[in-house]
Amino acid sequence: MSEVARFAIRGVIEGFYGTPWTHAERLDMIHFLGRHAYNTYFYSPKDDLYLREKWMEKHPEVAEREIDELIRQTVKDKVQFVYCLSPGLSMEYSNQDHTDLLLRKYRMMYDKGVRFFALLFDDIPMHLLHAADTARYDHLAAAHVDVTMRVWSELKSWSQSIKLAICPTQYNGLGKEPYVQYVGMHLPEGIALFWTGRFVCSPFLTDGDAQRFQKYTNHKPLYWDNYPVNDLAMANELHIGPLRHRDPDLWSHSEGYVANAMSRPECSKIPLITTAAYLRDPLGYDPQTAWEEAVNEVVGEKDAAAFMRFADNVQSSFLNEIESPRMMEALLKFRFQFLQGDRQEAVAQLQSLFVEMEEAAEQLLQGMTNQKLALECRPWLEKYRHWAKVGQSAVGLVEAGTSGRLTQAAFHLLKLKQWLKRTEKLPQKVCGQVMNLFVDAVMQEVRKAT
Repeated sequence: MSEVARFAIRGVIEGFYGTPWTHAERLDMIHFLGRHAYNTYFYSPKDDLYLREKWMEKHPEVAEREIDELIRQTVKDKVQFVYCLSPGLSMEYSNQDHTDLLLRKYRMMYDKGVRFFALLFDDIPMHLLHAADTARYDHLAAAHVDVTMRVWSELKSWSQSIKLAICPTQYNGLGKEPYVQYVGMHLPEGIALFWTGRFVCSPFLTDGDAQRFQKYTNHKPLYWDNYPVNDLAMANELHIGPLRHRDPDLWSHSEGYVANAMSRPECSKIPLITTAAYLRDPLGYDPQTAWEEAVNEVVGEKDAAAFMRFADNVQSSFLNEIESPRMMEALLKFRFQFLQGDRQEAVAQLQSLFVEMEEAAEQLLQGMTNQKLALECRPWLEKYRHWAKVGQSAVGLVEAGTSGRLTQAAFHLLKLKQWLKRTEKLPQKVCGQVMNLFVDAVMQEVRKAT
């Protein structure tokens, strides 16, 4: 099948909690998006005060100049710039002055050439916060519809080509929840409605759920996919695995698809390349093929093999429960061969695996061509190197113990405990539970022997 851009909106949102990207990183990312057939960039870093806490205030002059440059870059790379405001923490929806302040900031961006805006009500309380609002509205959904319609009316008076997306406060579930159903049914179809699927981080996005959402809200969902973002509770995960479990016909039941990236932009490029492959050709998308191509592009040919060995052990996410598949296979093979076959060969092969792990870690930590990627991955690479040391000590203990060399076995046991203690202090998720299970099995045998 030839590649066809199926999704109308193919976007990336800088919508994570934590340190926002630098200006240089944003410019680079916009250029990256253009190269990979994305067509939309949503400017919405959660920790940009002038988009959220200080949404009423103008951007400082330096930030204004940077936004100007970002907009020019999106024009060059044929990517839409979407200006997003999140006023819900302090906005009085019944206060026309507040609506005017919101529109003033939108107008400043309109005058710079922006034609796509977003009004985000995510991650705020599900109830009205101000006395004037509780007196005017029956519930939060009515307030959000009212202010959105006032904003929409003004925007359309500027230009009929303007687009608006909103993120409801309740942005996941089935779509028939009272708040979101009210919002959807009371807003025109021309206003896009963000949705993350059944969950905030949805393991699957299905055609059926998209169709039900449209039935309940009278809107096709604009998918806000919280992958590869790894903020808050996911901070110790490194989401560099490929996009998985998104239905191939989702494009025909949605307004578009927007991926929420990580605060680590260089790491984000790997999963974002796989997402781009899905968005271009959802029917022909193969996660493994797309992943290998993404690693080759971002990491570079010299380091790709070493990086894939590392990456196979840091796939943990809500999309993927199977961690370290190649290591698990090697450990199962070792167990069988050690019990049923050539013990020396079994030990040699497993020791070779852990030596290769250490060599790969050292190569990526010390001599990786893409130094920015190496820096962003460093905490996970260090944990990977530590597990290699644990593995070598464990294999040394097994080899010495089964050979009857008790002094050497005691030495390797001490090393194993030392490396394990150091490794367990590192919070990053690497190897899932695979190495812990292996070490536990070795220690159990030690206890039996003593």
